[in-house]
Amino acid sequence: MIKCIVIDDEEFARDIMVSHLNKIPGVKILGVYEGAIDAMQILKSGEVNIVFSDIQMPDMNGISLLKSLKNPPCFVFVTGDPTYALEGYELNVLDYILKPFGIDRLMKTIGKAEMYLDEIKGKKSERDFLIIKDRSNIIISPYNEVFFIQGDKDYVWIETLEKKYNVWKKLIDMEEKLSSAKQFIRIHKSFIVNLDFAKRVEGNIMKMRGNIQDIPIGGQYKSELFRRLGINE
Repeated sequence: MIKCIVIDDEEFARDIMVSHLNKIPGVKILGVYEGAIDAMQILKSGEVNIVFSDIQMPDMNGISLLKSLKNPPCFVFVTGDPTYALEGYELNVLDYILKPFGIDRLMKTIGKAEMYLDEIKGKKSERDFLIIKDRSNIIISPYNEVFFIQGDKDYVWIETLEKKYNVWKKLIDMEEKLSSAKQFIRIHKSFIVNLDFAKRVEGNIMKMRGNIQDIPIGGQYKSELFRRLGINE
């Protein structure tokens, strides 16, 4: 699933983009904004895969927005002015779409995005550690030191060997981030566990090793858990 946002100060342009994106399978619009500043909060959340942004906008233009982000998602500039194309490509934008455009042109961009995101996901799958942002610190926590992750609305608690971290990220995004790590599995609407620290299943409870707290097993996740454990229900 490609998660995107749309930023354009022209209502008609926003409506056209949203209409086209809603017709393309595998695309989810997380937000539609009139200006760059309005989109800052969701961009900091790390949920967005692609930004479809106009360039010439009041307060802050699209290029300034991209330059202001430390770890920007993919950017696609959508504008009626071709003079910005060179600068856009120098900033390694994913694509540059000239207005007016049709859905066929947009589908080509989505195809590029899918290839790029698959490549990034492949690179992430080679990792065996989790990056945790703890205030001003960047923590590198090996997978074999992460016990479980608990969701709490828009935040998660990451229980590790050294410390319990509170991170502004949704559990579903953590599940996606860890999808290539075989030891992690979601067993409850609020929990992802590292099976390397699982001791046994008692009814609807996962008993963990040592002093790690017990984790509940949700009914909808039990079949997949048993499949991963090689157990017939």
